[in-house]
Amino acid sequence: MNKKILEVKGLKKYFPLGGFFSRKRGFLHAVNNVCFSITRGETLGLVGKSGSGKTTIGRVVLRLIEPTASEINLDGINLVKLNGREIQRTRRKMGVVFQDPKASLNPRMTVKEILHRPLAIHDFPKRERLDRILDVLESVGLEPGHLGRYPHEFSGDQQQRISVARAIILNPDLIVLDEPTSALDVSVQAKILNLLTDLQREFKLTYLFISHNLTVIQYICDWVAVMYLGKIVELTKNERFFEIMKHPYTISLLSAAPIPDPKRRYEEKILLAGEIPSPINPHPGCRFHPRCSHRMEVCKREQPDFTEVEKDHSVACYLYH
Repeated sequence: MNKKILEVKGLKKYFPLGGFFSRKRGFLHAVNNVCFSITRGETLGLVGKSGSGKTTIGRVVLRLIEPTASEINLDGINLVKLNGREIQRTRRKMGVVFQDPKASLNPRMTVKEILHRPLAIHDFPKRERLDRILDVLESVGLEPGHLGRYPHEFSGDQQQRISVARAIILNPDLIVLDEPTSALDVSVQAKILNLLTDLQREFKLTYLFISHNLTVIQYICDWVAVMYLGKIVELTKNERFFEIMKHPYTISLLSAAPIPDPKRRYEEKILLAGEIPSPINPHPGCRFHPRCSHRMEVCKREQPDFTEVEKDHSVACYLYH
């Protein structure tokens, strides 16, 4: 039986509103009571439109921002209870690849310095550091001659490879990938996805993959979680997600995705009516009910529980209660 490397329970993140000198005027509910887990060696994809809370979840899991409430267990360690020093030691178990490689790499540091820094911070044996850097550089498709160069001397594809090398150099248990291909040319996106797949197979990596691109999610993920206004509304295996979607929002999301098939290009799209509810003052019912054509009276009053409707397929919708 495969072990769950990451378990997130009751994750909430509320951002206070108001300026530094002004009185707080409530909270923005970015993530509200989210639960999920990832098995070692697998990839969970978080998908949803901008503002749904995907990136916030990734940053909270990494403890780059503090949760309002949550239990985050990484390989049996509750990250929420750790203090500053403890979380720094635990960070060697986590890696991250950001959306924009150019912005995430220090322009004043060479590739060697960028890759050496995490090794030095986490007291990797000095005699083994250069060998480790060369091994990782080879794994991501770069050469030893690149070590003395600066990030601006590389293409976007190569810059992202450097970011991936930095993320895996300490052999982490979990890597958070926040839109790792969206800033790249379409012609090189597939190369980075293939690289991530190869590295996962070689080093038995576990990914939390954040994206709004359903084609990318379908290609690389084992599980798919659909987010809407800070909540997961559907969670299922990859192969089931694209065949038997259940939640009305998921159906509309798939309907809006481009279809690379001329015979299906004129299929009717589902256009959602109404406005997106405010995340500042969320109503007590289902987040999606103001735009849902299947809404019932109970949808306005109470949030639906996350229910397993079939094996490995859970939905938060009263249509399946």
